[in-house]
Amino acid sequence: MMVSGISDGTTLALRMAINGLDARQQSIAANIANLETPGYRARIVSFEDSLRAALENGTPTDTSVMVDQSLAPTRSNGNNVNIDFELLAEKENVLRQRLVVQALNAKYSLLRTAITGQ
Repeated sequence: MMVSGISDGTTLALRMAINGLDARQQSIAANIANLETPGYRARIVSFEDSLRAALENGTPTDTSVMVDQSLAPTRSNGNNVNIDFELLAEKENVLRQRLVVQALNAKYSLLRTAITGQ
Protein backbone atom coordinates (compact mmCIF):
# COMPACT_ATOMS: atom_id res chain seq x y z
CA MET A 1 0.00 0.00 0.00
CA MET A 2 1.39 3.37 -0.98
CA VAL A 3 0.08 6.52 0.66
CA SER A 4 0.29 9.32 -1.88
CA GLY A 5 2.30 12.29 -0.67
CA ILE A 6 4.06 10.63 2.27
CA SER A 7 5.78 7.67 0.64
CA ASP A 8 9.31 8.61 -0.33
CA GLY A 9 12.05 6.37 -1.69
CA THR A 10 13.19 5.31 1.77
CA THR A 11 9.69 4.36 2.87
CA LEU A 12 9.11 2.41 -0.33
CA ALA A 13 12.45 0.61 0.07
CA LEU A 14 11.58 -0.33 3.65
CA ARG A 15 8.20 -1.65 2.53
CA MET A 16 9.84 -3.76 -0.18
CA ALA A 17 12.29 -5.08 2.43
CA ILE A 18 9.37 -6.07 4.66
CA ASN A 19 7.79 -7.93 1.73
CA GLY A 20 11.02 -9.84 1.08
CA LEU A 21 11.55 -10.64 4.76
CA ASP A 22 7.96 -11.83 5.05
CA ALA A 23 8.45 -14.18 2.09
CA ARG A 24 11.64 -15.47 3.70
CA GLN A 25 9.81 -16.08 7.00
CA GLN A 26 7.13 -18.07 5.18
CA SER A 27 9.77 -20.19 3.42
CA ILE A 28 11.61 -20.86 6.66
CA ALA A 29 8.36 -21.93 8.30
CA ALA A 30 7.60 -24.25 5.36
CA ASN A 31 11.10 -25.71 5.53
CA ILE A 32 10.79 -26.43 9.25
CA ALA A 33 7.30 -27.89 8.80
CA ASN A 34 8.65 -30.24 6.12
CA LEU A 35 11.75 -31.32 8.04
CA GLU A 36 10.85 -35.01 7.73
CA THR A 37 8.96 -34.92 4.42
CA PRO A 38 10.67 -37.31 1.99
CA GLY A 39 11.90 -35.57 -1.15
CA TYR A 40 11.26 -32.06 0.16
CA ARG A 41 13.84 -29.52 -1.00
CA ALA A 42 14.36 -26.49 1.23
CA ARG A 43 13.33 -23.11 -0.16
CA ILE A 44 15.66 -20.14 -0.20
CA VAL A 45 14.39 -16.57 -0.62
CA SER A 46 16.51 -13.78 -2.04
CA PHE A 47 15.54 -10.19 -2.65
CA GLU A 48 18.43 -8.06 -1.39
CA ASP A 49 20.27 -7.84 -4.74
CA SER A 50 17.04 -6.97 -6.51
CA LEU A 51 16.23 -4.30 -3.92
CA ARG A 52 19.74 -2.85 -4.21
CA ALA A 53 19.45 -2.67 -8.02
CA ALA A 54 15.97 -1.16 -7.81
CA LEU A 55 17.26 1.50 -5.41
CA GLU A 56 20.17 2.31 -7.72
CA ASN A 57 17.65 2.78 -10.56
CA GLY A 58 15.43 4.94 -8.34
CA THR A 59 12.52 2.48 -8.54
CA PRO A 60 12.30 0.58 -5.23
CA THR A 61 8.93 -0.91 -6.17
CA ASP A 62 10.64 -2.87 -8.97
CA THR A 63 12.08 -5.23 -6.35
CA SER A 64 11.46 -8.91 -7.03
CA VAL A 65 11.43 -11.70 -4.49
CA MET A 66 12.97 -14.92 -5.76
CA VAL A 67 12.17 -18.30 -4.19
CA ASP A 68 14.54 -21.08 -5.21
CA GLN A 69 15.15 -24.63 -4.08
CA SER A 70 18.25 -25.26 -2.03
CA LEU A 71 21.02 -27.19 -3.76
CA ALA A 72 22.36 -28.46 -0.44
CA PRO A 73 23.05 -32.19 -0.19
CA THR A 74 20.11 -34.39 0.65
CA ARG A 75 19.68 -37.06 3.26
CA SER A 76 18.80 -40.62 2.31
CA ASN A 77 15.09 -39.69 2.07
CA GLY A 78 15.81 -36.92 -0.47
CA ASN A 79 15.13 -34.13 2.04
CA ASN A 80 17.73 -31.39 2.45
CA VAL A 81 16.31 -29.26 5.26
CA ASN A 82 18.99 -28.45 7.83
CA ILE A 83 17.17 -27.60 11.07
CA ASP A 84 20.19 -25.81 12.56
CA PHE A 85 20.44 -23.53 9.53
CA GLU A 86 16.68 -22.89 9.50
CA LEU A 87 16.53 -21.95 13.18
CA LEU A 88 19.48 -19.59 12.80
CA ALA A 89 17.99 -18.08 9.62
CA GLU A 90 14.67 -17.60 11.42
CA LYS A 91 16.32 -15.67 14.27
CA GLU A 92 18.30 -13.51 11.86
CA ASN A 93 15.18 -12.81 9.80
CA VAL A 94 13.19 -11.76 12.88
CA LEU A 95 15.95 -9.32 13.84
CA ARG A 96 15.98 -7.86 10.33
CA GLN A 97 12.19 -7.50 10.40
CA ARG A 98 12.41 -5.63 13.71
CA LEU A 99 15.05 -3.27 12.32
CA VAL A 100 12.98 -2.47 9.25
CA VAL A 101 9.84 -1.88 11.33
CA GLN A 102 11.82 0.38 13.69
CA ALA A 103 13.10 2.36 10.70
CA LEU A 104 9.55 2.76 9.36
CA ASN A 105 8.31 3.82 12.79
CA ALA A 106 11.08 6.43 12.96
CA LYS A 107 10.10 7.78 9.53
CA TYR A 108 6.45 8.03 10.54
CA SER A 109 7.40 9.59 13.87
CA LEU A 110 9.26 12.34 12.02
CA LEU A 111 6.24 12.88 9.81
CA ARG A 112 3.93 12.99 12.83
CA THR A 113 6.22 15.56 14.48
CA ALA A 114 6.23 17.68 11.34
CA ILE A 115 2.45 17.62 11.16
CA THR A 116 1.64 18.18 14.84
CA GLY A 117 4.71 20.16 15.87
CA GLN A 118 5.13 17.94 18.92
